[in-house]
Amino acid sequence: MKLIELRFLRGPNLYASTPCMLALVDTMAGPAHARASAESVQRLIGELQSLAGVPAPLGCVRQVAGREQQFRIVCGFQDEEVAERALDIALELAQAGQDGPLALHGELLAAIAARNRRAPGIATAIAQARIRHIPVIELQGGEVQFGWGRQQARAARDDVQACLPGGDGRIPIIAVTGTNGKTTTTLLIAHAARMAGRTTGVTTTEGVFIDGERIVQGDCTGYWSAMDVLTSRTVDFAVLETARGGILKRGLAFDRCDVSVVLNISADHLGLEGVDTIEDLSEVKGVVARSASRATVLNAEDPQCVAMAARVARGVEIIYFSMDPDNAVLLRHLDLGGRAVYLDDRSLVVADGTLHEELLRVEQMPVTLDGRARYNIANALAAAAALMGAGFAKPDIAGGLSTFVSDGRSNPLRTNVFDVRGVTVVVDYAHNTAAYAALAAMARALARGKLVGIVTAPGDRRDRDLEDIGATCARDFDQIVVYESQSRGRAMGGTVEVLVRGARAGGGKAVIHEEWIDIHAIRRGLALCVPGDVMVFACGTSLATFVEALRLPDPAAAERIAASIA
Repeated sequence: MKLIELRFLRGPNLYASTPCMLALVDTMAGPAHARASAESVQRLIGELQSLAGVPAPLGCVRQVAGREQQFRIVCGFQDEEVAERALDIALELAQAGQDGPLALHGELLAAIAARNRRAPGIATAIAQARIRHIPVIELQGGEVQFGWGRQQARAARDDVQACLPGGDGRIPIIAVTGTNGKTTTTLLIAHAARMAGRTTGVTTTEGVFIDGERIVQGDCTGYWSAMDVLTSRTVDFAVLETARGGILKRGLAFDRCDVSVVLNISADHLGLEGVDTIEDLSEVKGVVARSASRATVLNAEDPQCVAMAARVARGVEIIYFSMDPDNAVLLRHLDLGGRAVYLDDRSLVVADGTLHEELLRVEQMPVTLDGRARYNIANALAAAAALMGAGFAKPDIAGGLSTFVSDGRSNPLRTNVFDVRGVTVVVDYAHNTAAYAALAAMARALARGKLVGIVTAPGDRRDRDLEDIGATCARDFDQIVVYESQSRGRAMGGTVEVLVRGARAGGGKAVIHEEWIDIHAIRRGLALCVPGDVMVFACGTSLATFVEALRLPDPAAAERIAASIA
């Protein structure tokens, strides 16, 4: 019996709404005995935690797809140290072919639990907080935080008497998930909230922002980044981009949010961490949908999103958004008196079944590029629905959407548009089939000449997914330059090889070029363009790469663009 990986999922997760320990193990047993071995380990963990005086639910045992000896063992826990030691003991016993006696092990674990037990005063405060549904966060240095953001109170671990915040100590949270569009939608919502006077805490793939100022740079869409927001003493409104990886690695940082948003579900990251199908991916994203306590915003045009409505908690409002005013799900929802936001001609319309009211026009929103960026119209619809669900007034929603600008400074790598000697250059992080198709359609609407794509995808995607991306790009662009970006386990050039294979097999008419290095690919693409053409640089990791590529052929443009994004 071998432990491959151990994770503590500290919030709602794929397996439960409460904290869990997740152990990936290789039973090293034959097919007839592998599951029984894994279940035996799980049972031992549960018994040992009970003997230690910190009982917890057992959870589940799931076989790893395609690996009949490997299983994910899920157990609840109260004390992380006790749970981890119980796992170690259970694995040792399983390896030795034993299942007891457990008494001595239980005494050892009980001693650990006693050592970790909080002082009576703080323990009583925590118990009272849980009765009142006040969030409890164990901070580094021994402090305990009750509540979130501006509503919080703190106490030392050994305090005799701890003061709790008033009410439930919570601030509003909007959590945003989906395959594409999360960052832009998160920023749209946060911008509108700040314009309405809220002090926002925001997490995105670009960092953690408190009241508009970045305090952490990087991909910050998981548990710890959300905690940076919720532990801030100044924040009174949180907007949290919540990605697949963070949900799988640590669970959610909150037990519930006010409004959850699921934008779409399409093929991406499949074949990784037990997520092998669209349905698996939908289950992961559905963790966010089910965490809502006030409203869940769902895409009426996406069957996976629509299916989530059936699993939302009773009493939580469903608000749909749709680019199609005649969508059957949307119309049925409105007939039943539900609320929705949809596109009608070039108007964003808010509706509650009886009243249909124009919120604003597409051309009033800079993020839509006068309607050419249809995916950003969809993102704006979702943002409007989320703000409506959180109780914002229509003028505040319209004011936020009409003043948000998606450029290289405010929203890098999300449809940033530049002019380079008469060539329109679009820089975007598109990296899956759906995103490439949508981006190419937008860029085609900008072009007076040909459309050139500088394209790639992360190397940890399955071959068939990379081939689909290649085929999509060869179909939708006139010429493509395929480059290597994030190899992630493949040999250098391996991703290019699979993308090109897909491009050639897909029947598209694009002329195909190969340049392994991103800077060389950008320069090659620009050399293919003349004024009036549009070039798309996709899946780049930084705008700095684009600027660096320009320094040799066009230093003046490089300096101008660098200044605009600084």
